[in-house]
Amino acid sequence: MITVNEAKQLIGSMVKRLSPVYVPLIHASGMVTAEAVFSPIAMPLFTQSSMDGYAIQLNYIDAIMPIQDELPAGTSKQLELKEGHSIKVFTGGPVPLGADCVIQKEWVTQVDNAIQVIQKTNEKGLNIRVPGSSVQQDDLVIEKGTCLHPYQLSMMASLGINEVLVYPAPVITLIITGNELVKPGQSLHFGQVYESNSIGLAAALKSVGVNDLKIVYVRDSLEATAAEIKHALNCSDMVLLTGGVSVGDYDYVAEACKQEGVQIIFHGVKQKPGKPLLFGTHQEKLVFGLPGNPSSVLHCFHQYVKPAIAWMTGQVSAAPIKAKLIEGYQKKPGLVFFLKGFIQDGWVTILPAQASYQVGAFSKANCWVELPAEEPFFYKEQAVNIHLF
Repeated sequence: MITVNEAKQLIGSMVKRLSPVYVPLIHASGMVTAEAVFSPIAMPLFTQSSMDGYAIQLNYIDAIMPIQDELPAGTSKQLELKEGHSIKVFTGGPVPLGADCVIQKEWVTQVDNAIQVIQKTNEKGLNIRVPGSSVQQDDLVIEKGTCLHPYQLSMMASLGINEVLVYPAPVITLIITGNELVKPGQSLHFGQVYESNSIGLAAALKSVGVNDLKIVYVRDSLEATAAEIKHALNCSDMVLLTGGVSVGDYDYVAEACKQEGVQIIFHGVKQKPGKPLLFGTHQEKLVFGLPGNPSSVLHCFHQYVKPAIAWMTGQVSAAPIKAKLIEGYQKKPGLVFFLKGFIQDGWVTILPAQASYQVGAFSKANCWVELPAEEPFFYKEQAVNIHLF
């Protein structure tokens, strides 16, 4: 059995970044760029009005200026402003040649088919956007390794870019093992329990950008488990199994993995919950055997699977934060404890019902509280590491 830090280091040493793919911008939110992005055009591409108003020449600002024409946004007309005239323009529309100012419509009064400026200015270039004033052609607009947010995607779309080279989310197969499991909504018979890990893990995977997820269910059988692992390895970048990972008579995951050529890197971590955690590789594909209890599954996902996905996709894993214990806590030394907690304003409460099968604390928990292996006593107001959900 290895330590938590050793397990994380071993996983990190085995993870390979996925090959980049071009993805339409509409699907790229949260993905990380695999190359720098340069603007294919200047922005704006033409001299543009930033207001609804009138394009004029400043030396005629005191005159009554006939309205020569209008240039709405989207027009392909190119006009030249006549001396002493005005042209009605609109936000985002072109400014005519010869104009050196756009007077917003609130600053003018209209007299028949002419305007008179009632609020004066001497600012040349007022309300005029010059070509390239936002972005020049070939400017670097997105650096390699950027996690894309909606504002960046909108900006790229405004430059005419419709796809971007990113590291994709992994394709994952989730194998749920256990004879005792029944899907929610069905009736329970004696000895059965509702299966919840598929729901919890699917939601957790979606939160880190994984949408290509296949969920399969298998009974406690070496042959059936091995067959599902073999199929999953053929079509997935990562395989997650829940249950069947300990050393009981009906725990077949480790044996089935070996049978299908998975190299077991470690099996067992000095932690609670999730001590039987298994990790292996098949070529460059990752295999995680997660214990079956919901607390163990979600803890192991957060500590080990989520960082692996982050590395595969070019993301940066969130570091733990510090918080002070509201009350002291005592535990046995030898294992790192990860306890369900509630953090608020820098203070954390360790919640009751911490056994791996107990799920009630999740109704209030918003973090894991990490307590180091060799320390048995933790005191009120002591600072500890916190892993936010």
